[in-house]
Amino acid sequence: MSLTEHLATSLENLYNGQPWIDVTFSPHLSRIDARQAVKTFGESNNIWEIVNHIIFWHQRAQRFMHNEAPEQDGDLPDFYMPENHGEENWQATIHRLAHSFGQIAATIRKFPEKELFDTFPGTEHIAIYYLQGLAEHDAYHLGQIVLLHKYA
Repeated sequence: MSLTEHLATSLENLYNGQPWIDVTFSPHLSRIDARQAVKTFGESNNIWEIVNHIIFWHQRAQRFMHNEAPEQDGDLPDFYMPENHGEENWQATIHRLAHSFGQIAATIRKFPEKELFDTFPGTEHIAIYYLQGLAEHDAYHLGQIVLLHKYA
């Protein structure tokens, strides 16, 4: 298995596979409704904001891989919280996350493995720093989602 295949599969497993941590996004998010997704504790972000934050970073990494500007007109801000907190909008956000995981995995699979240790233009880090970091980042936020849901 190539390193890019491993990285892509790691992300897919976090969404709805069999990762080493044995916890995935899909089943947890399917049990969370819009009311629970907006619940905060103290000054914490809520689940909805965290899901949008994950989408934000998937998009940013994809743009790095395509040598595009990481932020573009029309982008939603990091940790975006929509004004409409309805269930339909929450389900649309969950759908966007599923799509985001599919897109980032497909983009990583197409990324030239020989460029994994090259610095992404406009950044201080090599490609693998971001691509491996996505799995670490997503697993970290999955843990937050699980705990926020538990106490919501």
